[in-house]
Amino acid sequence: MYITRWATKNELPLLAEYWFHMACEMGEKDGIPIPNSERVNEVRNLFLKESEENNLRFRVAVDEQGNIVACAGGLIRMEYATPLSEEPTPFGWVISVYTIPHHRKKGLASQLVEEVCSWLKERGARRARLWASSEGRRIYERLGFSPMLDMEKAL
Repeated sequence: MYITRWATKNELPLLAEYWFHMACEMGEKDGIPIPNSERVNEVRNLFLKESEENNLRFRVAVDEQGNIVACAGGLIRMEYATPLSEEPTPFGWVISVYTIPHHRKKGLASQLVEEVCSWLKERGARRARLWASSEGRRIYERLGFSPMLDMEKAL
């Protein structure tokens, strides 16, 4: 049995470690560079800063022993909705979705992402974006996410 709740500020360093585990798994499967300890520290500091500014909140799933076994973050950013938009609007980003391996396939990621999306909507976001791993893509598509039309070039 699991419960979900909002993460506390004191739990953000642990969630930065979960971000590292997520990034390592994506690196193995999708060829994304594995972050070093300096990058993990940057992410931890970003989590703390954005949380203090009320732009970032994490939902976590907790097991019967009180251990955090899954997380999903919601980050508000002011962005232009389209290239021709006159003013930026609040956009939601779903970030750092991670479930400890032996707690997977139980719907925790889906539940946490939906809860984060509700918070993003309450904060004024009309859309939510995320970067999906190859393994996570199916989950996000079931939740209503679709590929975006943007393109990129490495410089």
